[in-house]
Amino acid sequence: MLSVDRDSMSTTDPRPGRLRVVTVLRTLLVLCATGLLADVGSAAHATARQDLSPLFAPPSTQELDDVRADWASRPIVDAGYRIEATGTDPNGAQVHVVSHLVEGQRHFAGVRFPLNYDPSGVYRTMLLCHGGLVGVNLDDITNVLTILSGGCLDDESFLVVPSFRGEELETSFAGTFVSGGLPSPADRDVDDVLSLLSVVLRNYPQMDDARVHAWGVSRGASVALLCAIRDARVRRVVDNFGFTDMSLPSVRARVDEIQNLGVSPVGIGQIVWEAAANPWLTGTLTLEEARLAWIRKSPCFFADSLGEVQAHHGLADTQVDASHTSVLLDALANAGGAFPGVQGYFYPSGQHNVNSLVGYGPRALDFLCFGNSIEPRGFCGPMRPTALGLYAAADYRGTPSIAAADFVFRANDLLPNGAGLVFVGSSTGYTPAGAGFLCLGAGLQRAGLALADGNGTFELPIDFASLNPLLDPIYEVGAEVSMQVVFRDPANPLGNYNFSNGLTVTVLP
Repeated sequence: MLSVDRDSMSTTDPRPGRLRVVTVLRTLLVLCATGLLADVGSAAHATARQDLSPLFAPPSTQELDDVRADWASRPIVDAGYRIEATGTDPNGAQVHVVSHLVEGQRHFAGVRFPLNYDPSGVYRTMLLCHGGLVGVNLDDITNVLTILSGGCLDDESFLVVPSFRGEELETSFAGTFVSGGLPSPADRDVDDVLSLLSVVLRNYPQMDDARVHAWGVSRGASVALLCAIRDARVRRVVDNFGFTDMSLPSVRARVDEIQNLGVSPVGIGQIVWEAAANPWLTGTLTLEEARLAWIRKSPCFFADSLGEVQAHHGLADTQVDASHTSVLLDALANAGGAFPGVQGYFYPSGQHNVNSLVGYGPRALDFLCFGNSIEPRGFCGPMRPTALGLYAAADYRGTPSIAAADFVFRANDLLPNGAGLVFVGSSTGYTPAGAGFLCLGAGLQRAGLALADGNGTFELPIDFASLNPLLDPIYEVGAEVSMQVVFRDPANPLGNYNFSNGLTVTVLP
């Protein structure tokens, strides 16, 4: 269903989790894309042209598998964390500049605390991934909060702003920091962000592992999408005109202009030229290697690994053609979408700037703040660290739905290979016990026992359709269920067992 008003064209389907492909919109986007090719077929340059079609042929199943295998081989590391500087933003919120190590290189990021921060609270974590190719200024946080004002971000969220390798992180209170390494847009960028996420979740226990979302612009939107594809911790993405398929006609036209017309590399053309086309043409990379280089930057080919996405694109965008969002939405539709669905908005007069997308702010804010529904969320604190100095953090996978039957309670940073027992209940508390705190109240019941893996990650499937008479009253549809894992922590001087924080979910049909 296509609803059109003076501000935007929406491709959201009223049926949950589904998206319809609109023929009229498809035609409009194709015309926009092919319009960029006006000079490419010029007879005046025909004899000088290098055939780039082998580079941009559609990916094979084997190539996609090779990319996934490459990603799986890259460690998401938590190393070298330190606080470099502290300050405040114009609204008075606390800001940290932090750094960490990836592949031996130090990378820098900003962490902006919730305006209403309380050390006993548990807050969502929002990754803000910048666009462009020259770095980021932490003052941009204020601009984002101006656009997305009046909701959960300012008061109730940690905002984490990565710089990417080889780029600057500018601050008004502590100068400029330069991240190490060679630039790698929408490829190794993702390694940096996922490692940063591990670092901040581990060192800021008030960040909620169960509520990690991402917002990105242009190149940063592609990074945000790829983070969600590669790491299930990133649950929701707002994609603002990100590139999703580096073989689209509009991209090939930019590369052709660079190779055959002598146009200076800029923007999306520069990214593909430097990562894939030029290395192949000069023999630095084989054709097979060069193809994988642009496939790795193309989220639409891995849409079956994406969760919940809201995409925005202006039809007057001359830097990243709107067909990038079109093909992403098509791929998500073909993959079946995800609860609570996929949303796409196209803006007839919108350009390569969120300020030009009329009506954008409330839509994006509603999506990031989970609208009027209740998302699974952490609660209870402050907790106490384990003997290893880590805070066990509640998390989850799947959907708290009786019909879906795929919900898994998860907790991070337990002691490796140790046993854990999950309790569930309908009431909450905060009672000292062992080395930590029991976060459930009266009437709690045992849900099951499992072992953490060698990384200290604990998982236990939760069957909300259980026929256990002790659990059935807790698991009623619409009920809020709180859960927590208790685990042995024998070397802790405060007690020989400890707890994660709690997780609350609302049971769905």
